[in-house]
Amino acid sequence: MITELQRQDFHKVNHIIDTHSTLEVRAIVSGFNPGRIYVDDICDIKAALVWIQGQRGFQLIGDPQSESFAKELSAFMTTYIEPELVDLTLDSVEIGVQDGRWEGILRNMAGKRELSSDNQHVYRFHSPQGTERVGGIEETDADVQHLDGKAVQLVRVDSALIHDLKFANSSFLEDKITYFWNTVDDFLQHGFGYMLVHEQNNEIMSICLSGFVAGQTHAIDIETVEAYRNRGYAAVVAKAFVEACRREGLQPYWDCSPDNTGSVRLAERVGMVFDFDYSVYWYPLSSKLGVSLFCYVKGNGHE
Repeated sequence: MITELQRQDFHKVNHIIDTHSTLEVRAIVSGFNPGRIYVDDICDIKAALVWIQGQRGFQLIGDPQSESFAKELSAFMTTYIEPELVDLTLDSVEIGVQDGRWEGILRNMAGKRELSSDNQHVYRFHSPQGTERVGGIEETDADVQHLDGKAVQLVRVDSALIHDLKFANSSFLEDKITYFWNTVDDFLQHGFGYMLVHEQNNEIMSICLSGFVAGQTHAIDIETVEAYRNRGYAAVVAKAFVEACRREGLQPYWDCSPDNTGSVRLAERVGMVFDFDYSVYWYPLSSKLGVSLFCYVKGNGHE
């Protein structure tokens, strides 16, 4: 019978996590980031459905031939999960997999609803630590000097800054952090970030921070305030973040859709290379739940 694990029992799915499980799954299982886990058989776990709070999506891990999931997952989703997604004002169910054998179960879950799919690419920094600088990072100092002439400052997001927020749009940073983390203190304990601030306007312009953390790996999330987009500011905060990872022995992790060319170019510009990909499937929530379809745009942030 499909059962939801309590947070203190998340470690019970460690044996079905492989080396290419997404960072988001590993971050939730480790307890760093908020999420929920549903397993096929609490006494003999072979497969699990992981809800990723910061993405409002799911990942299926373990054995696609799990008998319990094959028989029960479709009804479980319709009865228990989909109504909760409606409460979150979501219009579709999105599930990532790394084993194509899950597709049959996903088609059964979708029923008569259209099942769509796409790939997500994961980029990582593979240069040996300490042997070279991150590609393009040498430009950071020059970029910041250029920005300084416009009263723009690059700052690290730390406890003092967060607890003394005086920016006109301070909620932008707070909302970004609490989207991925249970509390701001959890973020400060496990993650870090950089942001550009406009001193004259007293505004946050662009942010790059740890969205998910598992071990020494930090998933990058970037967003630039709409009024400041398309000016190269995302590259500045991304470079600062990746360089800090290099100095501190951390591994940056960049997840984006291959057709998000801006995100791909930015990942490569800061010295990251393609590592692996995985499939993402999605289908609309049932019309019986009183929701409409929507256009889902993939990516890890906004330039």
